[in-house]
Amino acid sequence: MESPVPWEEAPPFPSLPENQVQVWQTALPQTDEQAASFLPLLSPDETERTGRFLVTRSRAAFAGARGTLRLLLGAYLDSDPRQLRFCYNPQGKPALEDHDLCFNLSHSRGLALYAFSRRLPLGVDVECLRPAAASAQIARRFFSPREVAALEDMSPDRHTEAFFTCWTRKEAYLKARGEGLSLGLRRFAVSLDGPARLLDTDEGEAETRRWRLCALSPRPGYVGALCAAAGDWELRCFYR
Repeated sequence: MESPVPWEEAPPFPSLPENQVQVWQTALPQTDEQAASFLPLLSPDETERTGRFLVTRSRAAFAGARGTLRLLLGAYLDSDPRQLRFCYNPQGKPALEDHDLCFNLSHSRGLALYAFSRRLPLGVDVECLRPAAASAQIARRFFSPREVAALEDMSPDRHTEAFFTCWTRKEAYLKARGEGLSLGLRRFAVSLDGPARLLDTDEGEAETRRWRLCALSPRPGYVGALCAAAGDWELRCFYR
Protein backbone atom coordinates (compact mmCIF):
# COMPACT_ATOMS: atom_id res chain seq x y z
CA MET A 1 0.00 0.00 0.00
CA GLU A 2 1.01 3.61 -0.51
CA SER A 3 2.65 5.36 2.47
CA PRO A 4 0.22 8.10 3.47
CA VAL A 5 1.34 11.59 4.42
CA PRO A 6 2.15 11.75 8.17
CA TRP A 7 -0.09 13.65 10.55
CA GLU A 8 1.23 16.78 12.29
CA GLU A 9 0.01 18.51 15.42
CA ALA A 10 -2.41 21.26 14.44
CA PRO A 11 -0.95 24.79 14.31
CA PRO A 12 -2.53 27.32 16.71
CA PHE A 13 -3.12 29.82 13.89
CA PRO A 14 -3.71 27.94 10.63
CA SER A 15 -3.01 29.43 7.23
CA LEU A 16 -3.61 27.96 3.80
CA PRO A 17 -1.03 28.75 1.08
CA GLU A 18 -2.10 28.60 -2.55
CA ASN A 19 0.08 25.55 -3.20
CA GLN A 20 -1.29 23.38 -0.38
CA VAL A 21 -4.22 21.13 0.31
CA GLN A 22 -4.73 20.59 4.02
CA VAL A 23 -6.60 17.77 5.77
CA TRP A 24 -7.57 17.81 9.44
CA GLN A 25 -8.81 14.97 11.62
CA THR A 26 -10.71 15.26 14.87
CA ALA A 27 -12.67 13.01 17.20
CA LEU A 28 -16.37 13.80 17.38
CA PRO A 29 -18.59 14.05 20.47
CA GLN A 30 -20.63 10.98 21.36
CA THR A 31 -23.14 12.43 23.83
CA ASP A 32 -25.40 15.47 23.98
CA GLU A 33 -23.30 16.84 26.84
CA GLN A 34 -20.12 16.61 24.78
CA ALA A 35 -21.84 18.26 21.81
CA ALA A 36 -23.38 21.12 23.79
CA SER A 37 -20.51 23.56 23.17
CA PHE A 38 -20.95 23.24 19.40
CA LEU A 39 -24.66 24.08 19.30
CA PRO A 40 -24.27 27.89 19.62
CA LEU A 41 -22.06 27.86 16.50
CA LEU A 42 -24.71 26.34 14.26
CA SER A 43 -27.09 28.11 11.92
CA PRO A 44 -30.85 27.67 12.40
CA ASP A 45 -31.06 25.10 9.61
CA GLU A 46 -28.11 23.14 11.07
CA THR A 47 -29.75 23.22 14.48
CA GLU A 48 -32.97 21.93 12.94
CA ARG A 49 -31.09 19.13 11.16
CA THR A 50 -29.34 18.20 14.41
CA GLY A 51 -32.70 17.75 16.07
CA ARG A 52 -33.87 15.26 13.45
CA PHE A 53 -31.43 12.60 14.65
CA LEU A 54 -33.11 10.23 17.07
CA VAL A 55 -29.91 8.35 18.01
CA THR A 56 -27.83 10.30 20.52
CA ARG A 57 -24.46 9.39 19.02
CA SER A 58 -25.54 10.43 15.52
CA ARG A 59 -27.02 13.69 16.79
CA ALA A 60 -23.88 14.56 18.75
CA ALA A 61 -21.60 13.63 15.86
CA PHE A 62 -23.49 15.84 13.40
CA ALA A 63 -23.42 18.84 15.73
CA GLY A 64 -19.72 18.29 16.42
CA ALA A 65 -18.85 17.82 12.75
CA ARG A 66 -20.60 21.00 11.61
CA GLY A 67 -19.44 22.99 14.62
CA THR A 68 -15.82 21.97 14.08
CA LEU A 69 -16.11 22.83 10.39
CA ARG A 70 -17.23 26.31 11.32
CA LEU A 71 -14.38 26.69 13.81
CA LEU A 72 -11.78 25.66 11.21
CA LEU A 73 -13.22 27.86 8.49
CA GLY A 74 -13.42 30.76 10.92
CA ALA A 75 -9.76 30.25 11.85
CA TYR A 76 -8.65 30.22 8.22
CA LEU A 77 -10.71 33.30 7.36
CA ASP A 78 -10.24 35.14 10.66
CA SER A 79 -14.03 35.34 10.86
CA ASP A 80 -16.74 34.65 13.40
CA PRO A 81 -17.70 31.00 12.73
CA ARG A 82 -21.32 31.80 13.57
CA GLN A 83 -21.52 34.31 10.71
CA LEU A 84 -20.38 31.97 7.92
CA ARG A 85 -23.00 31.30 5.29
CA PHE A 86 -23.15 28.14 3.20
CA CYS A 87 -24.72 27.48 -0.17
CA TYR A 88 -25.36 24.04 -1.64
CA ASN A 89 -25.22 22.56 -5.13
CA PRO A 90 -28.12 20.41 -6.40
CA GLN A 91 -26.48 17.29 -4.93
CA GLY A 92 -26.17 18.93 -1.51
CA LYS A 93 -22.41 19.65 -1.50
CA PRO A 94 -21.80 22.73 0.67
CA ALA A 95 -19.63 25.72 -0.24
CA LEU A 96 -18.98 29.11 1.32
CA GLU A 97 -20.73 32.14 -0.03
CA ASP A 98 -18.35 34.82 -1.36
CA HIS A 99 -15.06 33.02 -0.53
CA ASP A 100 -12.44 31.17 -2.59
CA LEU A 101 -11.80 28.69 0.22
CA CYS A 102 -12.93 25.22 -0.88
CA PHE A 103 -13.68 22.51 1.66
CA ASN A 104 -15.18 19.09 2.16
CA LEU A 105 -15.85 16.88 5.16
CA SER A 106 -16.60 13.28 6.02
CA HIS A 107 -17.14 11.40 9.25
CA SER A 108 -17.51 7.79 10.33
CA ARG A 109 -17.91 6.17 13.74
CA GLY A 110 -16.72 9.13 15.80
CA LEU A 111 -13.93 10.39 13.53
CA ALA A 112 -14.13 13.34 11.11
CA LEU A 113 -11.86 14.46 8.28
CA TYR A 114 -11.89 17.97 6.78
CA ALA A 115 -10.14 19.02 3.57
CA PHE A 116 -9.35 22.61 2.53
CA SER A 117 -7.84 24.32 -0.52
CA ARG A 118 -7.75 27.62 -2.36
CA ARG A 119 -10.00 27.33 -5.42
CA LEU A 120 -9.22 23.64 -6.02
CA PRO A 121 -12.30 21.37 -6.15
CA LEU A 122 -11.81 18.54 -3.68
CA GLY A 123 -13.46 15.69 -1.84
CA VAL A 124 -12.54 13.64 1.21
CA ASP A 125 -13.90 10.43 2.66
CA VAL A 126 -13.20 8.33 5.76
CA GLU A 127 -14.57 4.95 6.77
CA CYS A 128 -14.25 2.77 9.83
CA LEU A 129 -13.13 -0.75 8.86
CA ARG A 130 -16.17 -2.96 9.35
CA PRO A 131 -15.70 -6.54 8.10
CA ALA A 132 -19.43 -7.26 8.08
CA ALA A 133 -20.01 -4.42 5.60
CA ALA A 134 -17.22 -5.44 3.21
CA SER A 135 -19.19 -8.13 1.42
CA ALA A 136 -18.58 -9.48 -2.06
CA GLN A 137 -22.26 -8.83 -2.85
CA ILE A 138 -21.89 -5.09 -2.11
CA ALA A 139 -18.66 -4.95 -4.11
CA ARG A 140 -20.30 -6.54 -7.16
CA ARG A 141 -23.18 -4.09 -6.91
CA PHE A 142 -21.18 -0.85 -6.54
CA PHE A 143 -17.65 -1.49 -7.81
CA SER A 144 -16.51 -1.64 -11.43
CA PRO A 145 -15.57 -5.03 -12.91
CA ARG A 146 -11.89 -4.02 -12.74
CA GLU A 147 -12.20 -3.23 -9.03
CA VAL A 148 -14.14 -6.42 -8.27
CA ALA A 149 -11.44 -8.49 -9.97
CA ALA A 150 -8.71 -6.71 -7.97
CA LEU A 151 -10.62 -7.27 -4.73
CA GLU A 152 -11.11 -10.96 -5.46
CA ASP A 153 -7.35 -11.31 -5.96
CA MET A 154 -6.68 -10.02 -2.44
CA SER A 155 -5.84 -12.46 0.34
CA PRO A 156 -8.66 -12.85 2.91
CA ASP A 157 -6.73 -10.97 5.60
CA ARG A 158 -6.55 -7.88 3.35
CA HIS A 159 -10.10 -8.01 2.02
CA THR A 160 -11.74 -5.57 4.45
CA GLU A 161 -9.05 -2.90 4.15
CA ALA A 162 -8.98 -3.21 0.35
CA PHE A 163 -12.78 -2.94 0.18
CA PHE A 164 -12.87 0.29 2.18
CA THR A 165 -9.78 1.64 0.42
CA CYS A 166 -11.71 1.30 -2.81
CA TRP A 167 -14.88 2.74 -1.31
CA THR A 168 -13.21 5.85 0.15
CA ARG A 169 -11.29 6.59 -3.05
CA LYS A 170 -14.46 6.34 -5.10
CA GLU A 171 -16.40 8.53 -2.67
CA ALA A 172 -13.63 11.15 -2.57
CA TYR A 173 -13.63 11.36 -6.36
CA LEU A 174 -17.41 11.69 -6.56
CA LYS A 175 -17.39 14.37 -3.87
CA ALA A 176 -14.61 16.30 -5.64
CA ARG A 177 -16.72 16.37 -8.78
CA GLY A 178 -19.68 17.52 -6.72
CA GLU A 179 -22.04 15.05 -8.33
CA GLY A 180 -22.47 12.43 -5.62
CA LEU A 181 -23.80 9.00 -6.44
CA SER A 182 -25.70 10.37 -9.46
CA LEU A 183 -22.54 9.84 -11.53
CA GLY A 184 -22.62 6.07 -11.00
CA LEU A 185 -20.04 4.11 -9.03
CA ARG A 186 -19.43 1.56 -11.77
CA ARG A 187 -18.50 4.11 -14.44
CA PHE A 188 -14.93 4.53 -13.18
CA ALA A 189 -12.21 2.54 -11.41
CA VAL A 190 -9.69 3.40 -8.69
CA SER A 191 -6.66 1.52 -7.41
CA LEU A 192 -7.09 -0.76 -4.40
CA ASP A 193 -3.40 -1.30 -3.77
CA GLY A 194 -0.24 0.73 -4.24
CA PRO A 195 -0.42 4.46 -5.00
CA ALA A 196 -3.90 5.97 -4.95
CA ARG A 197 -4.97 6.57 -8.54
CA LEU A 198 -8.03 7.11 -10.69
CA LEU A 199 -7.37 4.29 -13.14
CA ASP A 200 -10.02 4.85 -15.79
CA THR A 201 -13.43 6.36 -16.43
CA ASP A 202 -15.93 6.16 -19.25
CA GLU A 203 -15.05 9.82 -19.94
CA GLY A 204 -11.53 8.95 -21.12
CA GLU A 205 -7.95 9.78 -20.21
CA ALA A 206 -8.55 13.53 -19.96
CA GLU A 207 -10.73 12.88 -16.94
CA THR A 208 -8.20 10.65 -15.21
CA ARG A 209 -5.50 13.31 -15.72
CA ARG A 210 -7.78 15.97 -14.27
CA TRP A 211 -7.67 14.57 -10.72
CA ARG A 212 -5.15 13.51 -8.10
CA LEU A 213 -5.96 10.91 -5.43
CA CYS A 214 -4.13 10.56 -2.12
CA ALA A 215 -4.39 7.84 0.51
CA LEU A 216 -5.12 8.91 4.09
CA SER A 217 -4.51 6.82 7.20
CA PRO A 218 -5.91 8.84 10.11
CA ARG A 219 -5.74 6.18 12.85
CA PRO A 220 -5.84 2.39 13.30
CA GLY A 221 -9.13 0.90 12.20
CA TYR A 222 -9.90 3.65 9.64
CA VAL A 223 -8.98 4.40 6.05
CA GLY A 224 -9.50 7.59 4.09
CA ALA A 225 -8.89 9.24 0.75
CA LEU A 226 -8.56 12.71 -0.68
CA CYS A 227 -9.26 13.72 -4.26
CA ALA A 228 -8.46 17.17 -5.62
CA ALA A 229 -7.92 18.80 -8.99
CA ALA A 230 -4.52 17.81 -10.34
CA GLY A 231 -1.68 20.27 -9.88
CA ASP A 232 1.61 20.96 -8.18
CA TRP A 233 0.21 21.15 -4.68
CA GLU A 234 1.52 19.80 -1.39
CA LEU A 235 -0.62 17.80 1.02
CA ARG A 236 -0.35 18.48 4.75
CA CYS A 237 -2.34 16.59 7.37
CA PHE A 238 -3.13 17.80 10.91
CA TYR A 239 -4.75 16.33 14.00
CA ARG A 240 -6.50 18.31 16.72
